[in-house]
Amino acid sequence: MKKVGRHAISEAKHYAQMNGYGAPELEKPTIHKKRFEPEQLAQFDEFFTDKAHVSMSSYKSEAKSGLPILYLQNHKKSLWEKFIETYPNGMRRTAFMTRLEGGRFVYRENLGGLCSICNENGYEVFDQIRKLIEKHIIAQVFITRLS
Repeated sequence: MKKVGRHAISEAKHYAQMNGYGAPELEKPTIHKKRFEPEQLAQFDEFFTDKAHVSMSSYKSEAKSGLPILYLQNHKKSLWEKFIETYPNGMRRTAFMTRLEGGRFVYRENLGGLCSICNENGYEVFDQIRKLIEKHIIAQVFITRLS
């Protein structure tokens, strides 16, 4: 037996009161989901293989597909604006944002300890800050709890 929500029951009562108890059932609109064209998927993939938009992880990969994690170089909104400018007849905004959801596309993750090249480019600072916090603040909290 199917479970019916309270909202559906109250809507059915309201419909019966407005139209009479012998009124025909409401016809629900049929929702047609449009699949992506191969061209649209190719445009999306091509856009996100450009190093101006993403940087590829050298050590992390997504669990489901095994593909490397892609770090977004900008906010999703500005990436959308660049995408629609490049491919005006491509996929729509909602589809674009939905495809960005999930595990493969990541925005601003702590990249400390990635590799020596990243450390030379400034990510080493985060590791030094973390060490300072551990050394001074966590030790201070431990000392105050012992007191």
